[in-house]
Amino acid sequence: MRGLSTIVIAIILLLMILLVVVPAFIIFNSVPVYSSQAKTSNEGVSELASEQNNQVFRGNPNVYYNSSTNPSLQFMFSSVPTPFNITQIYYFNGTEWVPILNQSVLVVAYNATLPLPKQAFNKPIIIVTGYGNIYFLNPNTSITTAGKTISELAEQSSGLHNGSRKKR
Repeated sequence: MRGLSTIVIAIILLLMILLVVVPAFIIFNSVPVYSSQAKTSNEGVSELASEQNNQVFRGNPNVYYNSSTNPSLQFMFSSVPTPFNITQIYYFNGTEWVPILNQSVLVVAYNATLPLPKQAFNKPIIIVTGYGNIYFLNPNTSITTAGKTISELAEQSSGLHNGSRKKR
């Protein structure tokens, strides 16, 4: 009987080790789900941001900054309107960028004119979209004609700085 009890205890210990070690090995060697989900989600947002840039620079919508005595943003869609989410619009008052929108998100899905405050008269503005795109507009320009993204302005600025260093 003593010989059997040792074998039974050994089998029970072996089963307990297998029940603990095998799942632990699987858990510790698997790819974290959260990081792969975040990566997949980020890729989707990046693609949507790129698609929005392509649409806007093709003129759908054509965003025109009318800087008259009553400044406004005019949205003109050239084909089937796609919703254009704006999270904030800023104008430069000479010392700082001042937010214009009081609401959290503005969705433009048709030809529309968005009035801006009179303080924005003849001042540059920045439009921040829901996909993280940032568009800079000087007075009386549109994104498709003279508007620039922040990254394009940075590249242009660094090119000017590099050119000025070469001349010295």
